[in-house]
Amino acid sequence: MLANVIFFGVLALLFLAMVAMQVAGHHYGIRRATGESLGSSEGTAAVEASLFALLGLLVAFTFSGADARLDARRKLIVTEANSIGTAYLRLDLLRAEDEPLLKDEMRRYVDSRLAYYERLLDFRAAKAERARSDELQREIWTQAVAASAKANDSRAALLVLQSLNAMFDVATERYAALRTHVPPAIFFLLVIMALACGFFAGVGMSKRQHPSHLHMLIFAGVMAVTAYVILNLEFPRVGFERLDTIDAFLREQRAAMR
Repeated sequence: MLANVIFFGVLALLFLAMVAMQVAGHHYGIRRATGESLGSSEGTAAVEASLFALLGLLVAFTFSGADARLDARRKLIVTEANSIGTAYLRLDLLRAEDEPLLKDEMRRYVDSRLAYYERLLDFRAAKAERARSDELQREIWTQAVAASAKANDSRAALLVLQSLNAMFDVATERYAALRTHVPPAIFFLLVIMALACGFFAGVGMSKRQHPSHLHMLIFAGVMAVTAYVILNLEFPRVGFERLDTIDAFLREQRAAMR
């Protein structure tokens, strides 16, 4: 899958860049140690500590935000499944002759919603499926308004329209959630800070003639894997953190619409 290839590419590039920055920092530290006086590096520890602290803060902030957005997406799926179930049941409040057509369109609408997220990585197919969902929304609303005008009880008709409106609103919220991610500037800053800290980690190892390869690889690997996990949390439809188990609620709701 192209998205996974891109994610692994980001992981590999960051890993190699982190190793390179540590090597560069080590070489710089050795040159500085041979060309400057012993006291020339005094006071730099506070700067380095501040950079590492800021890196930790950025990682925590980015990771926490990605996890919160993933949790919000899960809740929206459950909310949509519940809103569809409520709207479908309330169609029973309409006249018997208006009910079958609306229920059939509701079933087609849910099928379209499921298909949209299944085909999300095929942009052309997903766009066509979204257009179909939007068209079904308009048809359902138009027919529901007409059926409500003929209903014997206006209060029942109001309940039907309210539930349909809530169902459509959740769909819009899910579309918005697909476009809500960590700001690129923050992710870019995280990468820059990781590279800067890698450089200073190399400088810190310059007291030895040869750096600790184990520490270099672990530091680079941890930062690369952290970035990879954040990307997977931000894009759960394409990463290893899938939403299939939560999508099952919507599929179960569709199966119950008989």
